Amino acid sequence: MKINKVKFLSGPNYYSYKPTIWLELDIEELEDMPSNKIPGFTDTLLEVMPTLNTHTCSRGYEGGFVERLREGTWMGHILEHMAIELQSLAGIGVKRGKTITSEREGIYYVTYRYEEKESGYYAFEAAMDIVNHILERQPVSIEPYVKKVEQLYYDHKLGPSTEAIFKAAYERKIPVEQLANDSILRLGTGRKQKRMEATMSSQASFLAVEYACDKVMTKSLLDDVCIPVPEGSVISSESELLQEAARLEYPLVIKPIDGHQGQGVLTNIRTEEELIAAYNYHKDTDRVILERYYTGDDYRFTVVDGQLIAASLRLPPYVVGNGSDSIRTLIEKENENPLRGVGHEKPMTKIPINDSVENYLRQAQLNLDSILDKGRIINVLGNANLSTGGLAIDITDKVHRSYKEIAESSARAIGLDIAGVDMIVQDITAEYRPGCAAVLEVNAAPGIRMHHYPSSGTPRDVGGAIVDYLFKSREEAVIPAVAVTGTNGKTTTVRLISHFLQQKGKTIGMAHSDGVYIGNRCIDKGDCSGPVSARKVLHHPEVDAAILETARGGMLREGTAFRFCDVGIVTNVSEDHLGLDGIDTIEELRKLKRLIPEVVHPDGYCILNADDKAVAEMKDYTGGAVVFTSLDENNAYLRKHRENNQECWYVQGDWIFHEKDGKSERFMKYAEIPITFNGYAKHNISNLLQALASAHLLGVSQEMLRKKALTFFPDFLQSPGRFNKIDQDGRTIVVDYAHNTAGLKAIYNTIKAIPYERLITAVSAPGDRLNEDIRNMAEIIGNETDIVVIKEDGNLRGRKPKEVAAILDEVLAKRLPSSRRIIELDEIRAFQKAWETSKPGDLLLFLYDSFNAVESFFKEHKRKRSEFADRYRKTSSL
Repeated sequence: MKINKVKFLSGPNYYSYKPTIWLELDIEELEDMPSNKIPGFTDTLLEVMPTLNTHTCSRGYEGGFVERLREGTWMGHILEHMAIELQSLAGIGVKRGKTITSEREGIYYVTYRYEEKESGYYAFEAAMDIVNHILERQPVSIEPYVKKVEQLYYDHKLGPSTEAIFKAAYERKIPVEQLANDSILRLGTGRKQKRMEATMSSQASFLAVEYACDKVMTKSLLDDVCIPVPEGSVISSESELLQEAARLEYPLVIKPIDGHQGQGVLTNIRTEEELIAAYNYHKDTDRVILERYYTGDDYRFTVVDGQLIAASLRLPPYVVGNGSDSIRTLIEKENENPLRGVGHEKPMTKIPINDSVENYLRQAQLNLDSILDKGRIINVLGNANLSTGGLAIDITDKVHRSYKEIAESSARAIGLDIAGVDMIVQDITAEYRPGCAAVLEVNAAPGIRMHHYPSSGTPRDVGGAIVDYLFKSREEAVIPAVAVTGTNGKTTTVRLISHFLQQKGKTIGMAHSDGVYIGNRCIDKGDCSGPVSARKVLHHPEVDAAILETARGGMLREGTAFRFCDVGIVTNVSEDHLGLDGIDTIEELRKLKRLIPEVVHPDGYCILNADDKAVAEMKDYTGGAVVFTSLDENNAYLRKHRENNQECWYVQGDWIFHEKDGKSERFMKYAEIPITFNGYAKHNISNLLQALASAHLLGVSQEMLRKKALTFFPDFLQSPGRFNKIDQDGRTIVVDYAHNTAGLKAIYNTIKAIPYERLITAVSAPGDRLNEDIRNMAEIIGNETDIVVIKEDGNLRGRKPKEVAAILDEVLAKRLPSSRRIIELDEIRAFQKAWETSKPGDLLLFLYDSFNAVESFFKEHKRKRSEFADRYRKTSSL
């Protein structure tokens, strides 16, 4: 068995709305060996992975998958279930998968859910390895595989604090994503986006963060506003240490001046000997802080936007003696607790075994090799920070109002929007009295896992409070996003919507098959109809609205770039790109395109072309409000929609109408709108209706839309490559990107309205189309054109040179004699050949692959005309 290809579908996709791994798997010789034909395979597999007995598979009940195994199923399906189960056993909550048989022998498309891609992909590799062991009758245990899946998961997943914010945003349907495999999140889109690094927000003051990191400055700012802080000072020598210790009196605390997460904090120092030992522990540090030790319990108060959200009692890490094991062994056993991990990966951190522990134990005349009596409890560190193995108990509901005010005032004094205030308090339920409490630190990026996963008490959704502080509603977080999909008309529709939405002070971003645009600036060229380009728009900090062409290739490659769109548009669906990536039938293609209606936000709108029955039926798959468009006022879907007083745009006679809540209003005559070519470009009228509907839903008035519709022209400036008509030296040139049967029919129907003597078509066909589709294109061309120039795309898409041209020529030969069939594979030379073949009165149809070739042709033609004019002028002057 071997994996030919893997894709990580991170956005909503053809198979699931959640992240999905897609694999092209070649099971090779196992194609002839379903599970019931491999002696002992099923029994051995269930012995190795007994939890597979619970899988329901398509049967819908536990044991359904085992039934499939015993009846006989193929290895791709088996590995799918194993990959899911290995993740589940590692504590990763994934369930769904699907395996599809391809038309190629031995090739299967395997899909299954993942949470983190490194662990998700390894789970499949592990499944393959386990199966190979079984097939080779070698003993195998799943335990090491499960452990590695778990380790990879925790090595690469978000930490608990960042994850809590991520999940809170996700639950609120606010776009959120991790940046650069770090603890940095982007929340929201476009101009409204904000960022978090751990629990530090992009709204935080730089100076406030600097102050919080400076313990001396923090104490000074708090002391200035009469917030209680420990008495103490900064020490830079042993003599200063002893002098200050005599003034403060024991017990004392030493901590590094720039420490964090409780590291290096030594508490309850009671003798000069302990003090000097603690000072020497920090000998690599120029300065330390010496403070009076306050008796009481250690509390963390987390403040968000000036309000106390949660409070925890923090307890130092401890062990309980059993009369036989050393303290070192007891710590090691506690660290095997599955809730403890390295750093912040799990709810609790492993207890360290280091010099800090040794120094603390020494105060109790103990060391790591000491054996405790059975039942004796001893702290192994003096500080209660979770990062050093401490525990947390939620006490939010017990906090006296006075301590709530101290915590909130501390955050304000430093200037932090999100803060973790550490206090020592003798009695958290009683009112504050001088000497019974002190603020130890104010943290600018407080860990919040203690609140989400307390050792006991009520979990507190601090992540949710942070997200609610950043955005009071989803509307504050997201710019309007319009997604346009379909077979034809996507780019024109995107350009129209962008034009309609443009206004002073607003920046519209769009991505389509010709590039990415931010306002009038092109920031990327090429086919930009996929998720990578969509993200360039959604992430751009200047953008007020995003208009995104969403093509099939990108959806199959990565899924969509967005979890929700505000307006989803489906133009039409016809046979195109079949036979690629598991999409073999028109029904499967329709399901793929249906993804856009499915991801329309519940408060959004789904605009469907009612003239395409399959598109109209997508109305049942969207949570948004459906708006129909139609060129036929008697369309059955439109008629029923109107009877239900629902919104629609349609053509009646010579007019475009808008109807809502049973009230119909004339918009304007469609023939007056330039993009319709005097009403002959029916496909553009259809695109126009959907663009008008979208812009109107996003707040553009009909009066403004009328003005905008009259100022969008099908030329090289506003709509390059989409039915551009150029009159040149008595000829007419039409430039278009039609590259499938439906597109060709629309173009040929439109140019019938243009007078011409002969029609010359320069054309190629994409190499990734089925031979049948290429032949169908040739049939249409042969029926419509007088002369054809056959060219070849720059990207052969898996074909041999001249292969596609030969298929086109074979079919065209039945319609056109060789004198009217020209093969010129280079695109620019093909356009030149078409021109050289033409004469005044002819119409030249350039169906391009690369618009650069079109531009090069006209540039060269202009140069030649200029040279001719210069020679003519010189000749005339003689």
